[in-house]
Amino acid sequence: MRVLVSGGNSNLGKAIRWRFEQAGYDVWYTVTDASKANGKHAIVVDLTEEKQVNEVFQDFGPVDVLVNNAGVFTEGHQDSLATELFDQVFDLNVRGLFFLTRALLKGIKEVDGSIVNISSMNALRPGFGTTAHYDASKGAVSAYTRSLAAETGLRVNAIAPGLIGCDRLEGTDLETYWKNHTVRQEMMKASELADTVLFLAQSRGIYGQTLLVDNGFMLR
Repeated sequence: MRVLVSGGNSNLGKAIRWRFEQAGYDVWYTVTDASKANGKHAIVVDLTEEKQVNEVFQDFGPVDVLVNNAGVFTEGHQDSLATELFDQVFDLNVRGLFFLTRALLKGIKEVDGSIVNISSMNALRPGFGTTAHYDASKGAVSAYTRSLAAETGLRVNAIAPGLIGCDRLEGTDLETYWKNHTVRQEMMKASELADTVLFLAQSRGIYGQTLLVDNGFMLR
């Protein structure tokens, strides 16, 4: 069994890689910088470059699971947001996801594989005030997930994580706000999100869904 995880060096990407390795998968992953390839099966590619993606993956062969994890977050007030920041988000979060999925789709169909996309809870509710363009990109991911499942008959699903705990958020007002508005008063753990990704990858009968994993934030 072979899995490809895009954005494999992010906090969540590393957790997903580790979880699939523990489950016995042959794990491949993408990075944009060769110096950050910290394990075997690293693929250096800029997912925003259509031609490059097609060339790198033209002979990659079948893959049982594709995890579209690569993404970028920027923020800014929409009345003054630089077009470059808008483009940066959509180029990777939407176009890059499409380029990689299209390049691997034939091989996924050959083995009746599955796709798990990383959306965001922001696709389902407004973000924290300055993220409308990011929210829109993740809304596109969830919409693409539904439509691709219907079009291909493959198990294409997504997870919509809440805020993932990391060093830079510890002790911040955002962490306090999050904990005061969740049922389980903790930041999200990358390892638990990775468990959910594996569950969706191996599930049967689930098609086109975006599964909210937010410690109950949306309930408050």
